[in-house]
Amino acid sequence: MNKKVLIIEDDLILALSLEMMLKRIGFKEIQKVETGEEALEITESFCPDILLVDIQLGAGITGIETVKRIQSTMNVPALYITGNSDNFYKAQAEDTTFVDYLIKPITYRELNDVLVSHQMLEVSNQ
Repeated sequence: MNKKVLIIEDDLILALSLEMMLKRIGFKEIQKVETGEEALEITESFCPDILLVDIQLGAGITGIETVKRIQSTMNVPALYITGNSDNFYKAQAEDTTFVDYLIKPITYRELNDVLVSHQMLEVSNQ
């Protein structure tokens, strides 16, 4: 699969887990960053087709603010993966273009099903 994915996640273990799931699904070009600022730096040169984004990134700008800034210069959808089930964050996310809002922990099947249902994959790899 030629689509590029940028994972924006400050939890390194979760970022690695997401990367492994994406590789199993069939993605080959995957980059991981820990902060919104790093995401802004790499986005222009990497040109991702989808962003997998944690909302709370610890230090620096939030995941939602990062997506807003990226989407102001390029048309790339986001998939939020967060530990926040609070409607406050989901309402903030509505100001961005996102395919779904998943609550951690997520499974391979959940991730695959969301990507398939939003036509981010050609076929389902279950």
